[in-house]
Amino acid sequence: MEFFINDSHDPAYNLALEELLASEYDREFLMLWRNGPSVIVGRNQNTLAEIDPEAVRELGVPVVRRTTGGGAVYHDLGNFNYTVARAGRFTDRESFAESARAVVAALHRLGIPAEFSGRNDIVVAGRKVSGSARRVLRERTLFHGTLLFDVDLSVLGRVLNPDPEKIRAKGVASVRARVMNLRELFPAWSIETFREKLINALAAETGVKAPSPLPEGFAERARKLADERYRKREWNYGSPYPYDFRNKKRFDGGTVEVSVRIEDNRIGALRFHGDFFGDAPVEELAEMLTGTPFRIDAVAERLAGVKLDDYFRNIGAAEIASLFG
Repeated sequence: MEFFINDSHDPAYNLALEELLASEYDREFLMLWRNGPSVIVGRNQNTLAEIDPEAVRELGVPVVRRTTGGGAVYHDLGNFNYTVARAGRFTDRESFAESARAVVAALHRLGIPAEFSGRNDIVVAGRKVSGSARRVLRERTLFHGTLLFDVDLSVLGRVLNPDPEKIRAKGVASVRARVMNLRELFPAWSIETFREKLINALAAETGVKAPSPLPEGFAERARKLADERYRKREWNYGSPYPYDFRNKKRFDGGTVEVSVRIEDNRIGALRFHGDFFGDAPVEELAEMLTGTPFRIDAVAERLAGVKLDDYFRNIGAAEIASLFG
């Protein structure tokens, strides 16, 4: 496995570079990178429901949508991100932990008792220091995650607008109560000290002497992709959508929200939002359901035979159908 360092702090460029490398570079790799202050929302989320727009505007924090599922996160230069790209299609729960193995092992080398927990978190003493997400790209799989060292949690609490049901499900009072900066363990370390130690530990775990330079040609293409997609408001916020019915529920596999335009008692148009994981674009399923009578039983019948786990990991057909009534 190759090990790269991306020194850019531009979230739009960084997400574009990650996408291109993960989908087109022909070797497995681990890449370490950081974003400047920004909110990164999940592929299927309703952006305006996940952020505090006034705080985002006041603080000048860009909002960028990634191509993986999961929930919204706040990044700044006190947070590191890691990307792992692997050959093959990995859709099982265990692949999250396997792809984070080098990061967890590197933290142990630094004396941090980290462990993988739940569906996609790394925790220390029960508090979250990292979350991860995944996307299947043809015959390759992209995994990426965060790693909090000295994130400004006061800004995190202002710009994110978490679902209260999700917070209650976690059994804690707030987003800030759930997360932990690793600097609490090493108050004398600067961010640059931690960066150097983390790079050395990751190099040791990947079996390389030093990180490799980024492959040629990808930077220019990433800048173009960033301008064409990741800086566009349509991508990051979505287009306005009139709806007649809206419902949201939280399941073991995450929160799912439906917005439906109803025409002649049938589903005329449909959008799914949420922090759920899935490997196929959920827009495909929305298209399948268009024209279905707007009834729970009719939706359940239409979903029969559909491999729903491709769209909603660990959420069943009966649960999805229950949203339509």
